[in-house]
Amino acid sequence: MTKELAGESTAVLMDEARYGDHDHDLSYRAGQELLRRWRRGVDLEFLVGLMQSEKSSDRLRAAYCLGELGEAVEVLKIPATEFASDPLPDCRVAFVNYMSTSGYYDEAIAKALANCLLDLDLYVRPTAIKWAVRTTVDRLQELSRLVLSGTGRFELKFRNPLSNDFWEKAVRERGIRGIEIIRRLRAGEEIQHIRKGVSGEDSFVLDSILFSRTRGERSSKWEKMKSKDRSPSPDSC
Repeated sequence: MTKELAGESTAVLMDEARYGDHDHDLSYRAGQELLRRWRRGVDLEFLVGLMQSEKSSDRLRAAYCLGELGEAVEVLKIPATEFASDPLPDCRVAFVNYMSTSGYYDEAIAKALANCLLDLDLYVRPTAIKWAVRTTVDRLQELSRLVLSGTGRFELKFRNPLSNDFWEKAVRERGIRGIEIIRRLRAGEEIQHIRKGVSGEDSFVLDSILFSRTRGERSSKWEKMKSKDRSPSPDSC
């Protein structure tokens, strides 16, 4: 006999969906019942708990559920925005997709989207680009401003400031390429043509190789700069 789930508590459904691997049908139906409840705004604290869990497995599960909701739920706006800085790329993808389907947008979301456009993950960055291709002109202008002004760039912590300068330039150029791709896609240009004209797109590997090859050059230049700063001025002699 098929187990009836509509009358079960959300806590029980969470267990069935998580641990029901011995009965895939039961696990699937429990998950669907959870989604139906969450779409109605019922017991959302359980989903928020997953989203804010310290366990990667919980947050991955929440990322899947967030993608399946398919509609705006105000309670999820803040925890979904927090996904933008999650170490798991699936969560960052879920953030972009949720903001796309929900239509939510504010200053914090705009900055997070700029960060995702510069993401090094091969799924997060394209998802952010697809969001930007479909968004309004005003929001695209805001995204462009944030990216070009440096919002969302990686925090650089090299002891040699010349190394920081290297990556600052590389990331800025990567942001510019992303904005260019978005504008050309919005204009209806074919991807095959864009690919030929943006040969440097996502050339993080080449940037890394160049960074390694020029390490000695930067170190030597930095040492000379420090030595010059330590030299006594004519007035001090």
